[in-house]
Amino acid sequence: MNFLLFDFGASRIKSIFFDTKNDEFSELYSTPGASLDNIDQVPIEFFLESFQQHLSYRKSKNKKIDAINICCEMHGFALVRDLMDIKKDHYISWRANNCKDLKSELEFYFPNNNFKNLTGMNARKGLPIFNIRRHKNYDQESIFLTLPECIISKFGEWNGTMSKSLAAGTGLYDIENNQWLGFTNKISNIKFPDVKSEINHTYGHIVIFGNKVPVYGSIGDLQACILALDLKENEINVNLGTGSQVSKKFQKGDNSFELRPTFNKEFFSTITHIPCGRALNIFSSIIEKKFKNNIFWNKFFMKSDMSNINKIAIDLNVFEGSYKYKDRMSLKNIEERNYDENNLIDNIKFSLVKQYADIINTYNRENKNPVSKIILTGALANKIIDFKSILNLQTKIDVEIIHNKIDSSLIGLSKISKNILETKN
Repeated sequence: MNFLLFDFGASRIKSIFFDTKNDEFSELYSTPGASLDNIDQVPIEFFLESFQQHLSYRKSKNKKIDAINICCEMHGFALVRDLMDIKKDHYISWRANNCKDLKSELEFYFPNNNFKNLTGMNARKGLPIFNIRRHKNYDQESIFLTLPECIISKFGEWNGTMSKSLAAGTGLYDIENNQWLGFTNKISNIKFPDVKSEINHTYGHIVIFGNKVPVYGSIGDLQACILALDLKENEINVNLGTGSQVSKKFQKGDNSFELRPTFNKEFFSTITHIPCGRALNIFSSIIEKKFKNNIFWNKFFMKSDMSNINKIAIDLNVFEGSYKYKDRMSLKNIEERNYDENNLIDNIKFSLVKQYADIINTYNRENKNPVSKIILTGALANKIIDFKSILNLQTKIDVEIIHNKIDSSLIGLSKISKNILETKN
């Protein structure tokens, strides 16, 4: 059976064929994601045109497509007034900052201060729940969608359902009681989809080359990545991308870790919005402007001088809503003798790695079953040649980098695809 796998990532939109019978990938195709243009409120037309590009490429390959499996970036949404004409509407990504006062939003929705208990997540700007009241269609007759439903509605027929994975990422969903939060009942003008978590559930179909092709998955890209790894109880994953995450297979929420559902009744725990690629781009532009060169990324991907470690402490939380945002940028230990580009770039890298080391070391101090292996994933993990050795130095834990030619998200979708066939047989 041929699955066409899609990952609608922030930086790249990727698709690939997966033959479940032979367990083979073929013909990876990639187009730019919306974040490359630094757009936070993206015309849905952008995604529709991107999807059409991928279909046009597939048509030239003349290969039968039996099913589609989709994952996408978390925490995005759209409020659309007409499913038949959605291309002019906007998809609001997690990078949007329409929430002016997080405290007042929390008081509006959660007067008993129980956001984490109900949703599994820590409150932060960028979540749909804190952007929705400022959407232009909030007071209009509209339908709440995530990205897969937008795609299905345009290219086929959506059946009115949404995955628990993406519903939970909105902050509008009670993950334990499997229902939209009570306040959504008070907005009768907005229709919220039925939520499903079965792995073999279809969310509608897309018409490809005259055939109705069922659509599965419709989950977050982080969920797909975690499912690709088959993490053991003593392992923890550090995933480096536009943002980054530390994730583990234990069904526990605390002050740091959040809960994320996958399929059926399965959860994993994670810390998200840890500064990574997006924040590094900011520092790259600052340093290249200061020193009037284009050295940052070349130097960043080289082995660092370990004698520079801790000479400058750099807070990478430059974006509101990131893991430990403090409403200011922080550079400590700045002295004239430390202030050269090599030292700055090395310590940006050391500060990047330290974020993950601190999380893992804190977890090991506070839990009876410590982490004994760190699994590194993501493109940056493979490009930063000494990331592994620095993380090992800071944690004293064995570190393994996953060197996959195929993105972890697509590998996760392939495993879901095989599981779908098994549950249908």
